[in-house]
Formats: sequence, C-alpha cells, structure tokens
Amino acid sequence: MKPYGMPGRPPGFHLFALAALAALFVMPCAVPGATPPLLPDLSVSVSNETLSGGEDLAVSAVWTRDASFYRPPESVDARIYSTASGSLVAGYTISEDERAASGDSTRHFRGVIASSELLAGRLLLVIIDPVSGADARVPINVTEPGPDYPGVQVQRYANTVFLAVAAVLLVVLGAGLGLMLRRS
Repeated sequence: MKPYGMPGRPPGFHLFALAALAALFVMPCAVPGATPPLLPDLSVSVSNETLSGGEDLAVSAVWTRDASFYRPPESVDARIYSTASGSLVAGYTISEDERAASGDSTRHFRGVIASSELLAGRLLLVIIDPVSGADARVPINVTEPGPDYPGVQVQRYANTVFLAVAAVLLVVLGAGLGLMLRRS
C-alpha cells in the first residue's frame, strides 16, 4: 500500500511523457503529394536593354514545359518595376505569337511596350505565367522619360481609386440592403 498523498508514478513521469509525445510530432516523415509539380521554363528577351527617345521595347518570351503538369497559357503578364523604389510602374498583357511554331509543350509570346509610357531610370521587366506562376526577369534602362508617362500614370491611379470607391460603395449598399431586409 502506498501512503496517502503519494503519487502512483515517479516524479517527472508526466514531463517525460510530454517530451516523448513532442518528439513524435517533431520527427520527419514522408508525406505523399507534398512536392508541387515542376514549374515550366520561361525565358524572356528584349530588343534592347537600353531605351532612348522614341524607341519602343519589343519583348519576346518562350514558355516550355518538360514533365510539367501545367497547361499552356494563352498570354503572359508583363510587369515593370522601378529598381530604385521597388514600386510597380506598369503592367501589360502579352499575347501568344500565332506565327511562331508552337507545340503542346512550347509557346511563343511577342509584344511591344511603348517607351513613351515609361519613366526614366533603371527598371526591371518581369514576365509571369499566370497559370503556374513561373517568371523571368530582365533589367532595362530608360534614358529619357516618356512624354505620355504622367498622363498614363494619372489614368492608372484614377482607375485604382475608382475601383476602391466602387468596392466601398458596394459593401455599404449591401449592408444597407441587408438591414432593410432584416427589418421588414
């Protein structure tokens, strides 16, 4: 018989059991399907890495999949970032080049970005596959700011403000409609 008030297990047993349980959760183990499929290869080339004056930027991208499960995109996204601030300067969509020979595993994309819409300085062109998320990057240098850049930038900001105001109004009107339906 054990004396009254003495624990039935040796001291520290609960701590040992808790440590053993924690060790089981920490042990690595294989999980099937945890590895995502391979991303397709995306390569990009530009007509000239240094733009001056009225010279436009011709962009060519090649999408290739080799044992990838992603379906080919119909277009790729082109985003231009300022390397000084890291901010987004412009966004474009580049369509598939129908004239280039494309099979089931290769797609060619071609497009032209007007230099008149770009600001001066060092920029980073990022081409993104919207289906898989694969990307390719090319630095470019614009020596002169485009004459249309301020107007294009104002239009982009106006579109963003319009969408934000429309979203807020949609939420307010939806809440008002909900309150009216609840009271009736």
